[in-house]
Amino acid sequence: MALFLPLLALLFLLAAPAFAENTNLSIGQDRYEAGDAPVFDTPGVTDLFMAANKVGVAAPIAGSAYLAGRRVRVDAAIGGDLLAAGYSVDVSAPIGGNASVTGYEISLGPVAGNLRAAGAEVQVSDVGGYALITGGDVTLNGVIAGDVILAAETIIFGEGARVDGKLRIFAEDPEDITVPASVATADRVTIEPMKAHSEAAWAKRMPTPEVPVWPIVGGFLAGVVISGLIALLVIAVAPNAVQNWRRLALAHPGRAIWSGFVVTSALAGSGFVLMLTIIGVFLLPVMLIITGVAIFAGYALGSYVLGVGLWHAIGKQGPDGLPLKFAVACLGAFVAGLAWLVPVAGWFFVLGLTLLGIGTLAAFVLPANLLLRRDTKGLGIV
Repeated sequence: MALFLPLLALLFLLAAPAFAENTNLSIGQDRYEAGDAPVFDTPGVTDLFMAANKVGVAAPIAGSAYLAGRRVRVDAAIGGDLLAAGYSVDVSAPIGGNASVTGYEISLGPVAGNLRAAGAEVQVSDVGGYALITGGDVTLNGVIAGDVILAAETIIFGEGARVDGKLRIFAEDPEDITVPASVATADRVTIEPMKAHSEAAWAKRMPTPEVPVWPIVGGFLAGVVISGLIALLVIAVAPNAVQNWRRLALAHPGRAIWSGFVVTSALAGSGFVLMLTIIGVFLLPVMLIITGVAIFAGYALGSYVLGVGLWHAIGKQGPDGLPLKFAVACLGAFVAGLAWLVPVAGWFFVLGLTLLGIGTLAAFVLPANLLLRRDTKGLGIV
């Protein structure tokens, strides 16, 4: 079982040169085949490995068969185990060992050993051992000697269906499942709701983690205070410059956002242009750093301008004095942080706030009146 996937990988490598052509490889008593639609018809093979678009087995196999394809068909007896995977798996011949099968459409003949099958439409015949079956529509047409576990939406019991061991069924609606006495006596039948069982099992194995509320709130408030302290530091170093920045941003917010969009696009696009020059690739990290600094500075200034705008909205003037400016900066950072919680609209709000700050700073960094006029006299904003 552990070698199943590596062996299938080898088969696909055999088919890689020309998948439309069938190729084969024999080592000892084992046979490997791959291609578009190979059909195994050579007796005397112990184990068979096949991977193709359409897989066919027309000769008996003494050992086990490992099959993978879009359509898998087995018309000859397999002495050992069967491992098969495909969209359609049709096995009409008997299996001497265990069978492990997965697919969308599964139809199985007699299985001497245990059966493990998973598919959307599953039809099962006689099974000599236990059977573990999951699917959408499951049909039992034979005798199963061992225990049976079924997980399905619809279960159909054919005329020859019988379970000699215990029958355990997981169904979406247990009331819709009726097991005839000819299939299994009531004392050997257990029917459980599938949803309740799965939820209970996973609830024990994977408990829902508790979200630490206070650390999140504390981190958010710490971020607000840090933003306020950064704004306070810049205001203390360059009070007149910050005053001019906020005056310009509040006077022409739309033009400032547009200027920020142009500047951010230029910074981001310059990285691509530098890569085209090959030599400029070495300057790409510098441009990335400049872009990151511009975004951070734009967000910080935008948050401060937001706080001042809210301060003016309640009819206040200023703000005057470092303590009040610190409080206004924290107010803007707090509101900007809350905006992140609003899906989609919050993202665009914060993006606009950042572009507002970048565009305002660009007006004082770039040559005069290149994007946004610096003159703030007579704006009526103090």
